[in-house]
Amino acid sequence: MNNVYFENIDQVGKLYLEYVFYEFEYEPILFLCTDKNKNLYLCLCSEIRYEQKWIITKCNMDILKLLLNKEIDIASAFLISKEAIIVTMDLKGNEKNFKIPMSKIDPLDLPKEGTFIKGNEKALNYLLKKEIKKIQTQLKITIDISYNNVIIERENNSF
Repeated sequence: MNNVYFENIDQVGKLYLEYVFYEFEYEPILFLCTDKNKNLYLCLCSEIRYEQKWIITKCNMDILKLLLNKEIDIASAFLISKEAIIVTMDLKGNEKNFKIPMSKIDPLDLPKEGTFIKGNEKALNYLLKKEIKKIQTQLKITIDISYNNVIIERENNSF
């Protein structure tokens, strides 16, 4: 697994840093995390002055593809979800998190409308690798099922 980025998200557990789109002074600003089940989460650091604040929403390959192909802007990628997880960390490092309906998110916490991920060839390569891995996994499952069916059929025919 990658590096743990969020330690104890309610009803999720640990989130592992998967891919960074944008960073500021070595801190990820717009990035992806995964949980232990490989679910994707789109994360945005929306505050860094007096506390750190992140908005986290579940994401999937379809949303990611729309985002990276500039078919939806960054804010829209977050607003697709019905709820978000808000994580805050004070200056002493105390972290809290809670769920909130997306309708309660302050629009000023999201990138302004029409802000896209720009010219990120590395991100497109990341997406391609994720899609290839997904296809390989599906193919392996199909092959395993087919193989098991052949074995079962042979066993049934031998009786």
